[in-house]
Amino acid sequence: MRITKASTNAHVQNLKKNSRAIPLPLEETFSNLVGLLEPVQASFEIRVNNPQHYELWTTHIYRTFSQKARYKKGLMFASVIVFSKFVSFYFYPLYLNKELKNQLSDELKPFVGGESCFRFKKPDDIPHSELNRLISDGFAYYSGQGWIEEKS
Repeated sequence: MRITKASTNAHVQNLKKNSRAIPLPLEETFSNLVGLLEPVQASFEIRVNNPQHYELWTTHIYRTFSQKARYKKGLMFASVIVFSKFVSFYFYPLYLNKELKNQLSDELKPFVGGESCFRFKKPDDIPHSELNRLISDGFAYYSGQGWIEEKS
């Protein structure tokens, strides 16, 4: 599945139409995952921030090299979305850097739900240390590419 702004916005619109109370374990899982992104969020643009959906994007401007070449603003860094039975943590650096994908620990592999997606059902399931390491490696990769500037 390709993550685009349109696909994530469409998901949020569907959530609003079919809105139900979020179960407490999913709400806690969501807040834990968003909390893991707090150390790096100052370097990114927060495009979506509501109780069911959170997204971090770069402000980097890049040029696409397709038939319809044009300039675009921003690459997704991470997204956390509440679904009906689990919370998904999308981590875009896994798409762009296959070394990160190959270095996934055995603790994270059971939660892989796609090429760059991790699915968690309970807050206790989250391997915090492994996700922190992955986030810092992804941040270092984006910094190395010149896509973000570290802010203090």
